[in-house]
Amino acid sequence: GRVTGSGRSNHAYRAAMLRQFALEGRLPSYEQLNGGPWIYGQFTYLAGSAFLEWLARREGESSLTALWRRMTAKTDRSFDEAFVGVYGGSPAQLYGRFTAELTADAIAFERSIPRDSLVAGTLVQRLLRGTGDPAVSPDGRYIALTIRHIDAPSQLVVWRTADEPDTAYALRREMQRRRDPEDVPDRAFFPAPKRVVISLTADDGAAYESPRWLPDNKRLLLTRRMPMSDGTIRPDFFLWSAEDGALTRLTRGIGVRDGDPSPDGRWAAAVRCNRGWCDLVRVDLQTGDVRLLRSGSVARNYYRPRVSRRTSEVVVAEQLGDRWRVARVSAETGALAYADPDDGVNRYDGTYDADGRTIIATSEVGGVANLERLAATEPTATTLTSVTGAAIAADVAPDGALWFLSLSASGFDLKRIRPDAASIRRTRAATSHAALALVDSLSAVLPPRRVRPPNDSSHRPPAAHLGDDAPYGFGTSHYRYLPTATTGYGGSNFQLSLIRTDPVGRLGMSATASFGAGTAPEGLGVTIASRLSRTAVITSGWTSHEHESRQFEDALAEGLDLSRTGGALRLQRFFATDGAEYVASMGVLVERQIAQSLDPATRGAGLATLNATWRQRDEETRYQEQLSVLGEAGTTAGGSYLRQRASFIFGTGNGPRPLSTFRIAYGTIGGGNGALRERFVLGGFASPLLDSPLDARRVEAPAYPAGIGASVNFSAYRLAIPYDIFEVFYSSASPDLYATSFRSYGIELRERIAAIAALGTPDVSILTGVARALDAPVAREWRYYLSVSVRP
Repeated sequence: GRVTGSGRSNHAYRAAMLRQFALEGRLPSYEQLNGGPWIYGQFTYLAGSAFLEWLARREGESSLTALWRRMTAKTDRSFDEAFVGVYGGSPAQLYGRFTAELTADAIAFERSIPRDSLVAGTLVQRLLRGTGDPAVSPDGRYIALTIRHIDAPSQLVVWRTADEPDTAYALRREMQRRRDPEDVPDRAFFPAPKRVVISLTADDGAAYESPRWLPDNKRLLLTRRMPMSDGTIRPDFFLWSAEDGALTRLTRGIGVRDGDPSPDGRWAAAVRCNRGWCDLVRVDLQTGDVRLLRSGSVARNYYRPRVSRRTSEVVVAEQLGDRWRVARVSAETGALAYADPDDGVNRYDGTYDADGRTIIATSEVGGVANLERLAATEPTATTLTSVTGAAIAADVAPDGALWFLSLSASGFDLKRIRPDAASIRRTRAATSHAALALVDSLSAVLPPRRVRPPNDSSHRPPAAHLGDDAPYGFGTSHYRYLPTATTGYGGSNFQLSLIRTDPVGRLGMSATASFGAGTAPEGLGVTIASRLSRTAVITSGWTSHEHESRQFEDALAEGLDLSRTGGALRLQRFFATDGAEYVASMGVLVERQIAQSLDPATRGAGLATLNATWRQRDEETRYQEQLSVLGEAGTTAGGSYLRQRASFIFGTGNGPRPLSTFRIAYGTIGGGNGALRERFVLGGFASPLLDSPLDARRVEAPAYPAGIGASVNFSAYRLAIPYDIFEVFYSSASPDLYATSFRSYGIELRERIAAIAALGTPDVSILTGVARALDAPVAREWRYYLSVSVRP
């Protein structure tokens, strides 16, 4: 931000947040800067950048360089130790002083505005977090907007614009008075909650946003970010009926958002953001065809278009370099003319006034975001509000009332104002000279002073030369060493994994060596995953030896003391739809097996898998279903075999809590004499050296030793209820449709940490728990187990 002169720290957004939070006594503590309620996560940047500026003014610009040099010196220092040596106090202590001065400046700013000059509008509804832009229906009877909740998904609601008396409030006061005449009843500080006429909540994924009414007063054009088949997200248009709730998708994958319908409802102005910038386009609402009106670029963007109900002209915010301006654009030719004064001030959120010609916009004149009216025939501006926070995202009702969002420390509230000559005169008197009264004349409660004329970038360092494009290939290699472990019934093993990846994860490689004592597999497993195309190519190789008879003698007869060397090649494809994800794979494997109690054999097989996940939610509850299916056809020493196994998981949970789940699984093997050698084996858990589809005869039961049961079919179920980060479970597995059962209960943690290619970290799966077996031969015994598996 210091180099470019752009970004939030150089404009009104940061100042508005810091100022309003300070006025309400809600500035985060030093410990909360890394996260917390609502916007606190952004305060790492918003308050952090202002704190650094304050430190630089206190001790000089060179102090920041000195701090960095102390942190990187040969003498090992913590951040706090390096900080104290430069600034004379800990970061938390000086941040406390910074927030005290910031609060004093915010109060001085507020007091510099005459009380009768504040024009903040009438509060319609107290709301939370990032409320969506309001949209008033063409007849003025309804308003639609997206509201946020803390423990529930965002919701698109339609309310009546007319005031609704809170009859329940009067009844509560009367009942309270009768019960205790001496009591003092509650005062009503905020409007009663609006009654919802109709609402729309997404079943899964992103919320429906940016509602705009069609001319019929019944339907709304919505934007929602939708998954493409490859998992990427693009916004698309939907048509929603506020009468019966019917929902229709209008576009697919074209990346349009913020649509506003034309007066005849046939087309909509929108922005298309596909290549790192946003174009202004016109979308046919019948066919979905897109017509370019104004092309964006690296330096030029368009935002939040609105169509005049009288002239069909489009008003849009244009970002050129570091500045936002409001412009009028012809819906036919794309010709552009600026509607605001060329005074260097940022203006955006433009919409047409009730006459369809003048424009209402948000302006940062004076360093505070307020509503302005821009004249129809000349670029002159009249300020309409005077607030201490920010007034943004206005929409205009047919009667001329402005419905807008007003910043508070809890979120953006919905307000309404009817500008008249008296209120406009009051806003003129509100011009603040707060800088004269501030503790710090450069306080962050006001945006930094602009140090260059508008559109002048001459103070910036010259841009570096860009070399010619080069093919990415497999990218820059990142290597990581990762120790893991396997421990459980019968012994423990230690694994060391070497991981290779690149910044976009095009080629992942892992080599895991396992060694130790007990029953867990010892050996080496190698996996190479190439993602040159959407279809991943995964090659695996392994050599391992398993000593299951060390913990359970019967495992020897079942051929589980097994040395195996083999390899596999698989193709894997990921698909995504709205509320669902699918991973399909197919491949072949060859493996040489040497068992103490059986003749050596070579196993060859072809296999296919499908993992499907579906998600839904309502206002309070989330649901998830997961189906995993595997089919395998192969040959071994005894002949051919066919294996099928499947599992289904249903989960449900309230709010952000983890899901309670119920899992059922079933598998069978037949098709030839090879089936006896490839029987399902119950007990233990999967090998850390092989992907589970490559060793599909294993049926997990960690509370029991591997080989506790073997059969040509199996069935299992598991019920799990979350408790903090763990889950309490009850499970059972059977080799004979529950004539025999192996039941257990306990506490378990199952966690998958997805790979982050840019950091060079692999995909890690963790299974750990404590369980008690209920059935012979290990009844009433407690077992601890841990398995950590690494994949590229």
